[in-house]
Amino acid sequence: MPADNSMLSTLLMLAVMGLAFYFLLIRPSQKKQKAQQTMVSQLAPGSRIMTTAGVLATIRHMGERQAIIEIAPGVEMTVLKQAIMRTVNAEEEEFEYDDDTAAETVGEFDLDPDFFAQGNSEERGETPGENRAN
Repeated sequence: MPADNSMLSTLLMLAVMGLAFYFLLIRPSQKKQKAQQTMVSQLAPGSRIMTTAGVLATIRHMGERQAIIEIAPGVEMTVLKQAIMRTVNAEEEEFEYDDDTAAETVGEFDLDPDFFAQGNSEERGETPGENRAN
C-alpha cells in the first residue's frame, strides 16, 4: 500500500506541474500570437507601424505574406507581415516627415560630383593609404 501512495502522489505532482507549465507558458504565448495575428489582419494602407527592428513606417500595400512600407518620403521597402510588431499612435512619434521638407534637405547630403571623377588612389599614382595633399 505505501508504494501505491507514493506512485499516486508522484503522478499527481506530474499532473500539477504539467498544468502549471500549460497555464504559465503555453497559453500566454498562444494568446499573444493570436492577438498579433488579429492586429496584423486589421492593418490597412496608411496605418503607422513599428517593425521588430524598431523602424517606424507607413503601410503602402498589404499582400498575403508581405507588406510594402514607406520609412521616409519616397523610400519604400518590403517586409514580411511577421516583422510588424505593433501599430504606432501619433503621440508616440518624435518626428514628422512631409514631402516638402524632404526635398529641401536632400541637397545638404549631396556628394561632390568630382569625388567619383578623381578615380582611385592607384590611378592617381599613389600608394594605398597615402594621404593626398589636395
